[in-house]
Amino acid sequence: MSSFTHTSLYSLPSKKALQDEFVGKNLDQLRTPALVVDRSRFKRNCEEVTAEAKKRGMGFRAHVKTHKTTEGTRLQVEAAGGVKATICSTMIELWKIVEDGLVDEGLVDDILYSMPIGSDKIEDLNKAQERIGNKGVIRLMVDHPEQINLLSQFNEKNGRKEKWSVFIKVDGGGRRAGVPPTSQQLKDIIEAILSSSQVEIFGFYSHFGQSYASETLQKGSSYFEGEIDCVNTASKIARELGAKGDWILSVGATPTAHAAVQEVQRAHKGLEGKLELHAGCYCMCDLQQHATSLVPDSHLALTVISKVVSVYPHRKEAMCDSGALAVSKDTGRYPGFGRLISPKHATKWDLGRISQEHGTLVHRPGENINEEEENLKIGDTVRIVPQHACLVCASFPWIYVVDEQQGKNEQVVDVWVPWKGW
Repeated sequence: MSSFTHTSLYSLPSKKALQDEFVGKNLDQLRTPALVVDRSRFKRNCEEVTAEAKKRGMGFRAHVKTHKTTEGTRLQVEAAGGVKATICSTMIELWKIVEDGLVDEGLVDDILYSMPIGSDKIEDLNKAQERIGNKGVIRLMVDHPEQINLLSQFNEKNGRKEKWSVFIKVDGGGRRAGVPPTSQQLKDIIEAILSSSQVEIFGFYSHFGQSYASETLQKGSSYFEGEIDCVNTASKIARELGAKGDWILSVGATPTAHAAVQEVQRAHKGLEGKLELHAGCYCMCDLQQHATSLVPDSHLALTVISKVVSVYPHRKEAMCDSGALAVSKDTGRYPGFGRLISPKHATKWDLGRISQEHGTLVHRPGENINEEEENLKIGDTVRIVPQHACLVCASFPWIYVVDEQQGKNEQVVDVWVPWKGW
């Protein structure tokens, strides 16, 4: 059974029409809520993390799920002289990387589909591999021996000669996808691969989502070291079971990626493969990242533009037109659902409560508001840094682009159209 769905069925707005309509307009002229990315900050974030990973002798794999755009992916893979390995969470991301020319241009030659592989996606992935031919390889994620059986059966039934290249997903305690490094299920997966002539191990992959609890560089570094130990333990077990190969040990979440490139360089000895760092939200950053203390204000590239539509002096609150469908219901260590960063008189306010379309603005805890100078007014255009960039980006049909470096941080210079669908 195949769930192949042609990308042409996911209709997207015309980028040229959007550029013609909006480039040159000021942010306060846009219908709100509106999503804005600062291209210069996005690019600098990509350059810094990628360059530091390379400096420390690690490979880098860029996850595109945060923004889901051709332009953003290009900035990620061109950073620091270029990285050609990417990660996708959905088939539409994978197909758009292929169809939008990033493989044909030689910018991408390695695409990891990071969801544990299901039977309905195998034919789809095979079509994508046939489309790119020898220009690149599509890799898969596995965390159960039955997935090995499904891949082997597909090859035998359809005459595919190429082996499937897989990462084994290792669970380091986050309890999302993956299996614990010392579990019997990990051994069963490895033995299933060793018994198959259709699948080969490319590496071991871990994602420490729990690293978002980091509050210091030391804590973030501790999580990073834990990730390395996690995948290396799994790879040692694979060696003991007779598996061979020059493997990739892929580790990272945006907090541990920042820790990895900020800490004093350490020598990682006794590794069973080459270290690779992966991250996704590093290009945008958000309040969840800022709360780790590893991301400064200057790296926050994403904001939601909103209008103040009413004020309530009796309860010291105001209303804006950005609710859950604009900022998501994700929270973090900072209170509320977003922080206002402009205009200047609004910077002590938070997006404290949300309904579907309504956002209630409140005084930030611990801040003293000057009633005469720092109150919000109906009609104010405010910029909000949301808690979690990934879900926010998925909420908007297009992204307005500004560029601080060009002196145009309040004026639209481009429009990006995110890929929609699954």
